[in-house]
Amino acid sequence: METLGANPAGILGRLAGNVMNLMHARWYRAIIRNEISNAGLLTDLPAVLDLGCGGGKTLGLLAVSLPEAKVFGVDHSPDMVRLAGRVNRKTVSAGRIEVRTADVCSLPFPDAFFDLVTAFDTINFWEDLPRAVVEVLRVLKPGGRFFIVNGYPKEGTRWYDFVKFKNKEEYRRFLGEAGFRSVDAEVRKNTVIVSAQK
Repeated sequence: METLGANPAGILGRLAGNVMNLMHARWYRAIIRNEISNAGLLTDLPAVLDLGCGGGKTLGLLAVSLPEAKVFGVDHSPDMVRLAGRVNRKTVSAGRIEVRTADVCSLPFPDAFFDLVTAFDTINFWEDLPRAVVEVLRVLKPGGRFFIVNGYPKEGTRWYDFVKFKNKEEYRRFLGEAGFRSVDAEVRKNTVIVSAQK
């Protein structure tokens, strides 16, 4: 069975992964450069994790922008994991990127392993968001950051009911109650950019 969205699979899923890579590349590159790399929020990163890495474009952008980091990606679709590996085959071969099949609610990494965890346009597909965020906190080092980039549709559009959080305050409240000690959020170009520190 070929599915899209929450679990891209089969020919249509792989096509969707490639389309998403093309659609988001420029905007994600700018966000990573301006909000993570050039902002100086994190330095000397040994390990970064991208949740729901999809077709893998974000993994490559993170590896370029954070050249000292080892970048990990997880996705629960084996087809997306294979696509992400192909898209980043040179960096994977060099040992800079590693992609695994995994669920966000059960991450195959030890406690306090990552300095940065990212989620680019994926959290709306997570079935158990509170449990997933507990896992994010578990794998983050003290002082590490959870970086969320998500569509921010206008009220009355067909996507408004779909998104889990309707405004910046809802992100701040949820992540604060989950255990993050500081949460910053801003909206830019119909995208919300959230940085939460453990």
